[in-house]
Amino acid sequence: MISSTLKLEDIVRKTSDLPTLPKAALNVIRETESPTSSAATVAHHIGMDQALTARVLRLANSAYFGLARQVGDIQESVVILGMRNVRNLAIVASTFPWMSKPLKGYRLGPRQMWTHSFCVAVAAKELALKTRKADPDLAFTAGLLHNIGKVALSVWLENKIEAMMNVAVRENLTFDQMERKLLGFSHAEVGAYLADQWSLPKVFVEAILYHHSPNESPQPNPVADYVHIGDYITMSVGLGLGADGLRYEFYPEALERVAIDHADIDEVLDSFLEAQESYERMFDDFTS
Repeated sequence: MISSTLKLEDIVRKTSDLPTLPKAALNVIRETESPTSSAATVAHHIGMDQALTARVLRLANSAYFGLARQVGDIQESVVILGMRNVRNLAIVASTFPWMSKPLKGYRLGPRQMWTHSFCVAVAAKELALKTRKADPDLAFTAGLLHNIGKVALSVWLENKIEAMMNVAVRENLTFDQMERKLLGFSHAEVGAYLADQWSLPKVFVEAILYHHSPNESPQPNPVADYVHIGDYITMSVGLGLGADGLRYEFYPEALERVAIDHADIDEVLDSFLEAQESYERMFDDFTS
């Protein structure tokens, strides 16, 4: 067992392969939330990282967007696609390298963490587009980052996952409840801690923190609700399932708060699957 005296900060400090976002991507996230941001300021931050610039331009010029002509610089792509779209592309380009690695502690093979996170992002955005209780692109970003705590915790759970699952089944615990029982905190709390350390906007920190328990949010948080519902939908269709995939508690109150009823879920699921396939084609262009 892991020492009960180990604190969340210790886990983060002692984990050698923590998820990271390039400084340029972090600056882009913050800049797009600023009321004074512009295409020029967003382009400036991306342009500070040559590798990120190249990846974002490749995504912008992918078949998914179907632009009439190739865009040759970041500022032009921001003008054509919009700041939030380019912000999402910067995060996609930045997170794939470490989200695509296998996470043995969660029984996730190569790209499974990425597939799940990406699909939750797409589902959360589709839900937000339907009801407009929060910005769809904020929902996308929060969905993409919601499980970053798993990357930090995976190595600590590698040799314990079998015993954990046995206890979870015997005591009828969800996986995040099992994490709290074993560690004193869950991957959601670790992820929120990392997001806070990166100085991400509060909306993302709280969506990560409450994505398994949206009813615990001290104030209405539609982004967390969208991510929670999107997470459940993605689990339900079997995209990126790991050891914890079938031990998930769904909170129907989240549906009520964002004005989604059960009849709407099928419609959202259809548009989610169609959008997810389109996004996957876009990303295939990027990785080919």
